[in-house]
Amino acid sequence: MKTTSIRTMKQIFSKLRKHAKTDYRLLILCNFIANLLVSAFSFLIWSSTVQKTFPPGGDSMKQVMMVFCIAIFGCLVFTVYAALLFFRYKSREIGIFMALGAGKRSLAGQLFRELFASMSVPALTGIVLGPLFTLGIWQIFRLFLPDKEGTVLSFTPFSLIICTGFLGASLLFCFLFAMRFLSRTNILDVLNEQRKSEPVRDVKSWYLPAGIFLVIFGAAAGYGHPWFFKAVFGIFAPAWGNLLYLPILPGIYLLILFFVIRGKRSKKHPYRKIIPRSMMKFQGRQTVNNMLIMTLLIAGACFAMFYIPMLASGNLFATNAWEKDFSMRLRADQDMPDREEILQLAGEYRLTLKNWTEAPMIVLGKDGTGEDIDENGKYVYQYREVISDCIAISASGYEALTGDHLDLSPGIYDECIDQSSAYGPDTGTTLLTNMITGDALDVTFGTVHYSHTLSGFTVLNDEDFARISRGLDNSWKETFVQFDTDSPYGTEDEYRFSQALRERLVSASSGAGMDSSYYSRAAKAYCDEHGETYWADNEPASSVHFSQEDADTFQFWSLWKYKPYFRVMEQNDFFMNMAILFMTFLFMAIVCYTAALIISYTRSLTVALSNRQVYEDLIRLGAGNEFRFRSVRQQLSKIYSLPTILGMTAITLFFLMILFANDGRISLSEGIGLGVCLVIMLILGMIICLFYRRTLKTVCRMLGIRTSRV
Repeated sequence: MKTTSIRTMKQIFSKLRKHAKTDYRLLILCNFIANLLVSAFSFLIWSSTVQKTFPPGGDSMKQVMMVFCIAIFGCLVFTVYAALLFFRYKSREIGIFMALGAGKRSLAGQLFRELFASMSVPALTGIVLGPLFTLGIWQIFRLFLPDKEGTVLSFTPFSLIICTGFLGASLLFCFLFAMRFLSRTNILDVLNEQRKSEPVRDVKSWYLPAGIFLVIFGAAAGYGHPWFFKAVFGIFAPAWGNLLYLPILPGIYLLILFFVIRGKRSKKHPYRKIIPRSMMKFQGRQTVNNMLIMTLLIAGACFAMFYIPMLASGNLFATNAWEKDFSMRLRADQDMPDREEILQLAGEYRLTLKNWTEAPMIVLGKDGTGEDIDENGKYVYQYREVISDCIAISASGYEALTGDHLDLSPGIYDECIDQSSAYGPDTGTTLLTNMITGDALDVTFGTVHYSHTLSGFTVLNDEDFARISRGLDNSWKETFVQFDTDSPYGTEDEYRFSQALRERLVSASSGAGMDSSYYSRAAKAYCDEHGETYWADNEPASSVHFSQEDADTFQFWSLWKYKPYFRVMEQNDFFMNMAILFMTFLFMAIVCYTAALIISYTRSLTVALSNRQVYEDLIRLGAGNEFRFRSVRQQLSKIYSLPTILGMTAITLFFLMILFANDGRISLSEGIGLGVCLVIMLILGMIICLFYRRTLKTVCRMLGIRTSRV
C-alpha cells in the first residue's frame, strides 16, 4: 500500500479539505450564487438598453436603484454569513492545531488561502456566468414579445466595476472576520466556537408598539420629507433626507424580536413551546439579523413586482375611458394626412370611419410662476410672461369635438383635464401671448372639463380665439382630429390600419414636429427674445428632439409631443412598448426573491447544525419523534413566515400610502391593480411555503427525525 508523507501545513489542510467537502460546499455555493446574482443584476441595470429606457434621475430609475441596493446588501450579508459558518466548521481543526503548538501566523496564512480559494473561484465563475444568465432570462421574456430592435440587450463594461467592487467587499469583510476569529488567545474558545450560542436579552412587551411606530414613522418621514423641507424651510430636500427611511430597520428588527422570542404565550400551557422558544432565544441574534435581511429582500421583490400590475391596470382603464378610438394632433406646417387620405387608407384595411370630428387649434405662450433652485438649494419663484405652451381651441371647436355647448364670456378660459389625473387644472394663468405678433390676451380661469383626449387643452371664447390667432403662421397652428372605426372583419384590420396611420404621421414629422412633450417652443422663443438660455438647450439634443430613427424606442413612444392616441394600438402594444421596464423590474424581483430563499435556507441549516447535540440529548431524555419534529417545525416556520408576512404587509401599506398621497384617493384602476398585487403575493407566499417544506425535510434528515407528515 502506497503512503505519502505529510510535511507541511499546506498538505495537512489539503487532506482535511478532501475529507470535509461538506464544510466547504455552503461557502462555495453562497459565493457563486451571490456573485452570479450581483453580476446579472449589474449587467442588466447598466446595459445601454436599460439606461436609454429609464430617464436619468426619474422615479423609475430611483426605484430600480433602491431595489438594487437592497439586493446588493442582502447578497453581501449571506456571503459573509456563509464565511462565519465556515469558521465554525473549521474551529475544531484550528483549535487542535493551536493546542499542538501551531502559530497563529501560519494558521492565518493557510486559513486566508483556503478562504480566498473557496470564495474567489466560485465568485469569478458567477461573475462570468452573470451576463449569460441575464441574457438567457431576457431572451425568455422576449419570446412573448415581437422581436424588435428596441428590446435587444446590450452590455457595458461599467458592470464589471460593480462586480469587482462587490467581490472585493466580500473578501475584505470575510478576512476581517477571519482575523477576529484567530485573534482569540484562549484555545478552548476556538475549540468551542461551533457550540457557541447567540443569545438575546429578554424581549419586553413594548417592543411591539415601538416597532410598529418606527416602521410607520420611517416610511412617512422618508417619503414625505421632500414636501416637509419645501413647505417649512423653502429648500430642496438634502440628500441626507433619505436617511429618514432608516427607522424602518430598527422597527422591523423590534417586531421580529418580539414575534420570534416572545410571541403569543398561552396562559394555560406556558411551557408548551419552551424548547423551541429557548433555542431561538439562545441562538436568536444571528437568526433575527438574517430575518431582517429576508424581510427587506421580500419587500423589495414585491415592490418590483407591483410595478407591472399597477401600470397595466392604469393603462387598461385609461384606454377604455377614451372618448374616441383614434385621436391625433396634426401640424399645419407639415404634410399631414387629411380626411380623404385617411378614409382611403381605412378602405384598404376594410374599415369604415364614423363619428369624425375635427377642430382647429393654436399654440400660444402662457404666463406663470416658475420654480427654480438656487446654488444654496433654496426654492426661487419668478413670474414669467411666457413659461410654457398653451394649446388652445375655441368654444365652437370644443362643441364640435364633444357635442357640449359652452357659453364662455370674453376673457374667460376653461381647462380640460383627465379625470384620473393626480394633478388639477391650471387655474393660475392670467396672460396668453401670440408668439409671432406679441399680442397678449388677459384671461381668468372659468371651469374645468373632464376629457382624456382633450386633456391639457385650454378653451377660449370664439372671439378671443379669433383675435389672438391673427398673425400666427402655420408652425403654430394645428388641427385636432378624432374618430371611431367599424371593423366588420375583426380587430386585426383595425390594428394594421393604426400601424399604417402611425407610420404615415411619423414619416411626415420633422423639425419641431419631433419635439418631446416637455420641450416648449413658446418658452424657448421668449428666452431667445430676452437674451436668456432656455433650460432644455443645456440638455442633450437627443433627449428633447427625436429623429426618425427613434420611432421604435420607448422614449419616443412615451414622450413624443405629437403622439397619436389609437386605442387598439395602445391596448395591443402596451406590454411591448413597456417591455424593457417590465422585464427589468421582473428581473429585480427574481434576484431579491432568490437571495431571500438562499438566506432562509442557510439559516435553517445553521439551526440544524447548532442544535444537533440538543436533539441528541432530547432522545436520551425520552423525547419522541413527534416532539422533536414539532420543535424543528416551530423554529423553521418562524424563519420563513415572519419575514414573508412582515415584508409583504409593510410594502403593501407603503404602496397604499404612496397612492393615497398622490391625489388623496385610491382610484378604481389602482384598487384593481392592488388586487392583482395581492394575488402575486399569494403566489410568492405559496412558493416560500413549498421551499420551507423542502428545507424542513432536509433539516429533519440531518437531525435523524422522520418526516412522514411533511
